Amino acid sequence: MQRILHLVVLGCVLALSAAAPAPLDGQTVAANVADLQQQLESGLKARRPGEFAYIKKVVTMVRMNELPLDLVISTFIWVRHNPQARDYPFVYFQRALQERAKKLGITV
Repeated sequence: MQRILHLVVLGCVLALSAAAPAPLDGQTVAANVADLQQQLESGLKARRPGEFAYIKKVVTMVRMNELPLDLVISTFIWVRHNPQARDYPFVYFQRALQERAKKLGITV
């Protein structure tokens, strides 16, 4: 009975370690940032020159490691799933990103 218990525990540990996300290398992060501008422009329905400029600023800040990529992506995903932001997703994204970045001491 104890042998079965040990095998079950070992199986769980192996399954959890296999499911843990691998750390991103520099090349993976660079590829994500390269696609970020296009993803934000289309996903946020950017139309005005000021909106494109803001997105470019956000992408530049991510490239310069001044703004965390995961913060931008999680804010983008939140906006995309928020039914109130359906018509004007850029406005919601801009406001949410500024508020979340302010908590980290970052001005966007």
